[in-house]
Amino acid sequence: MNHTQQLYDFFSYVFRRTGRACWILFKLMIPVSIIIRIIQQTGILAYISDILTPVMRIVGLPAETAIVWFTAIIVNIYGGLLSLFSIYSSLNEPMTTAQITVLLTMILIAHTFPIELGIAQKTGIRIPAMFLLRFGLAILAGILLSRIYIIFNLLQEPVRLTPIFTTTGTSWLAWGLNELKNYGTIILVIFLLVVFIHLLDVTGILKIVNKAMEPVLKFLGISNSMLPLTVVGLTLGIAYGGGLLVEEGKRKGLKAKEIFYSMSLMGLFHSIFEDTLLMLSMGGHWSGVIVFRTVFAFILTYLIVRCTRNMTEKRFLQIFMTKSYTKQYYQTNLIKQISV
Repeated sequence: MNHTQQLYDFFSYVFRRTGRACWILFKLMIPVSIIIRIIQQTGILAYISDILTPVMRIVGLPAETAIVWFTAIIVNIYGGLLSLFSIYSSLNEPMTTAQITVLLTMILIAHTFPIELGIAQKTGIRIPAMFLLRFGLAILAGILLSRIYIIFNLLQEPVRLTPIFTTTGTSWLAWGLNELKNYGTIILVIFLLVVFIHLLDVTGILKIVNKAMEPVLKFLGISNSMLPLTVVGLTLGIAYGGGLLVEEGKRKGLKAKEIFYSMSLMGLFHSIFEDTLLMLSMGGHWSGVIVFRTVFAFILTYLIVRCTRNMTEKRFLQIFMTKSYTKQYYQTNLIKQISV
């Protein structure tokens, strides 16, 4: 009876979380899918692609993929992937494994900005600062990764997308049926990811991974007080790590640099299990999605810390932190001085 109850609790949690995640995603994704379909039918996509061709060419991607990344930035990763499946059949030639990996790696760095930048703002960081950081470094990552693959002639074979994800037929009925298949696949993927993450949690593996990360984070300059929160963000996502950071900041009054360094690393490298597995299942190669992204995120965070750690507190607050955080910071310091 005890095992039966445990199984019931396990799958009850999995189904609830899967249902909530799918509901949130589909509320955004379905309207976006319809908009993309209309754009395709009216020929606007070709016009948008022409405008964005120079930008996408920098990272070695077809111009049409701009709408994929744009959707991921505005909506979420799943919305971006669905956009990819929607426009894939309209490409002049199949993308290579290298190109898919570059695109997916850029999406991993810069996505879901309305939500994730909102969380960053609540921690006290200016939205423009975090936007430029993640958007700019996503482009830099795309440039570097693309050049590596080209120089060493790696992963240049055409990628094979799973047939269930490709669009077939030009009629609205064919499109609608294909979209339903895509949504069904997304539900299955989310369900499996939730099961996997929950298994890591209940078996204690997640705690072991978190513990192993601590020395690396300390080397980067992440303070002891920020370690647990940063690890949560890296493993479970900004929504968790950033949310806890907001609460901890109000309770303990964390320093501006501590908050910015932690959120910078989380912005470049988070949801390392869920998002990484998703991108690998979509055709991304481990060399870019795992190895390059990890090295890139940690090196760039290290450089950010080294370039700003000697900056005066006043200057740092002016550049990176919100007015409300700065005001609260000075008020807190004033109260401390009066108390002394």
